[in-house]
Amino acid sequence: MEKDFEVLWKENRKHILESDPEYKKIVESYKMKSGADWLLFGIPVMAAIVILETSPFGRELFNWLAGVAAAVVTFAICVAVKAMITGNRSVSELEEDLKKRCHEHYMKTGKLTD
Repeated sequence: MEKDFEVLWKENRKHILESDPEYKKIVESYKMKSGADWLLFGIPVMAAIVILETSPFGRELFNWLAGVAAAVVTFAICVAVKAMITGNRSVSELEEDLKKRCHEHYMKTGKLTD
């Protein structure tokens, strides 16, 4: 029964997520709509440029790798900050809840959704 549910979930996961209003809201919130969004997502670029300009390492390759690492880390921080500001849950949390609800529904009715 569990194996059947996992197979059904994998086949229908994308459709179930895309039809959920909260998922749509969260995905929509990641789009850049205001100047604050552009500023928030411009910070990783600025961090990479600062690292490249200050040249903390003697070798060019290490400077580029440090710049990329700084951009990735600051991007992750900026996404977390935006999620906190908008008050949205993460997509993974929502997916986990939807999967749990579908599993309960599947155990009762034999179907993922109504």
